[in-house]
Amino acid sequence: MRIWLSTLVFLVSLPTYAQVASGSLFRSMRSENPAVISERPAATFGAAYKMDKVEKKQTPTGSITKSESEIDITTASFFYGGKGGGAFTMEVSGELGSGEKTDSVTTSGNQENLVTESDLTLINVSTGFMKNFGLGLIKISNTNKQPTSTTEVDLMVYTVGLKFNLGLDVGFFYQHAPLDNGGTQDIDMSRIGFGFGKSTKNFHFEIAYVMNMEDEREELGGGSGAGQNVAIHSPAKIMGTLEFKIGRLSLGITSNYYMEGFFDFNNLMYYTMVMARNKENRLENTFNFSLGSEKGSSFSAGVTIATVESTESPPTLLSGEKYKTTTDILGFQLSYAYAF
Repeated sequence: MRIWLSTLVFLVSLPTYAQVASGSLFRSMRSENPAVISERPAATFGAAYKMDKVEKKQTPTGSITKSESEIDITTASFFYGGKGGGAFTMEVSGELGSGEKTDSVTTSGNQENLVTESDLTLINVSTGFMKNFGLGLIKISNTNKQPTSTTEVDLMVYTVGLKFNLGLDVGFFYQHAPLDNGGTQDIDMSRIGFGFGKSTKNFHFEIAYVMNMEDEREELGGGSGAGQNVAIHSPAKIMGTLEFKIGRLSLGITSNYYMEGFFDFNNLMYYTMVMARNKENRLENTFNFSLGSEKGSSFSAGVTIATVESTESPPTLLSGEKYKTTTDILGFQLSYAYAF
């Protein structure tokens, strides 16, 4: 098992994903289960700008003497969540992202440099009905350009969610997600998720499990040809959230334990550029805090420092021998939120 250690400071209610069974204390927290969004205590608008700088270094052997990657990603996003309590509640978010990745691999004294440019557009629209039912739609377009080729990925995610109370809040959702990767065969990335939790005015916790309904195949190379040496992965994640309020101070942590290459749909470009070759389990932590009244303006800034240890094949090869890989990540984010 490899652990992702991350530290975030001066972070105020960033629009991350959580909420499968219960409503968050943080007004900009987006809902993975649309049946939960009707619990938002106040209407909220938010905007954020984020920059990530990533360096990957491998320890190769044999004819490969050097394998490194440098990745720069910028993302601008917005979020609107309506106040709950009525017959229905809307939640809308969008994201524009761009990235550049430079892979440098030296084999038998010959250096190969490969530059990949990536653009992403994401729109997420969800509606919650009477705190028990919700529908959602996510539209994602991701284009990756290299000197001799262009790959386009279009993903439509249709979500239906339910929530009910049995002493504890219980939530369930299903996502239908056929991935069009520009090839001859679409990939089914449909998912199911369920969780339980409890939410009051000053406290919120929940535990959830989300899994892909179809296994993934990874070509390992070797054998007598394609399909002769493959690994089967069952992507899934376990999520835990704990939040509490003391006076005007709210504190919270959301931990996601990703297994066998699972990724969040709102993080598709980051996954394809940084983590796609890493099928090992990892832990990511997001810390939130806010200080002030329930309504009005708030500004925040966040810093992320993370190191991921894994084994991956060189970036210019589709498959083959895997080497020890160290991924160093530095991220910075500015955000603004207004509740009314």
